[in-house]
Amino acid sequence: MKRRNLKLAVSIISGLTLVMMLGAGCTGTLNADPLEDSGYPPLAEKFAERFDLDPDEVMDFMEELKEERRAEMEAKFEEKLDELVENGDITDEQKQAILDKKEEMEAFRSDLEDMTVADAREAMAEMREELKDWAEENEIGLKYLFPRAPQRQDHKGFFFFGLGGRR
Repeated sequence: MKRRNLKLAVSIISGLTLVMMLGAGCTGTLNADPLEDSGYPPLAEKFAERFDLDPDEVMDFMEELKEERRAEMEAKFEEKLDELVENGDITDEQKQAILDKKEEMEAFRSDLEDMTVADAREAMAEMREELKDWAEENEIGLKYLFPRAPQRQDHKGFFFFGLGGRR
């Protein structure tokens, strides 16, 4: 009986301690000083400050990197489409239709930036239906328009976190 009361007391005390620690962590003080908005993303500001650079130069460099990455992705996409044509999965006409639709979707994406969230959701739902109709008309699977990223080869699952037994 004493042992049971001791376990109960320890459980209650540890539970209260945990609640108090969580409460103290959640009620930390916030910095009341407003951040100055320079118009640059925080990453660009940090680089400029750290390496004593002009923030405009950092932004230009980041834009260059972004454009290079976009060009690489487009080249890989076209290579994948060429491969699909060679394998007979799609025709040259379907390849061109996919490239044209992809260009149209880029313009649509830029239009979304100026919309409210509700309008953007509605526009996206309409675009989804339009894409389904387009795919049926052109006899193209949507999987060719939206290629999946390559899957990771390590199948660790919970093993990565130390769960699931032996390694």
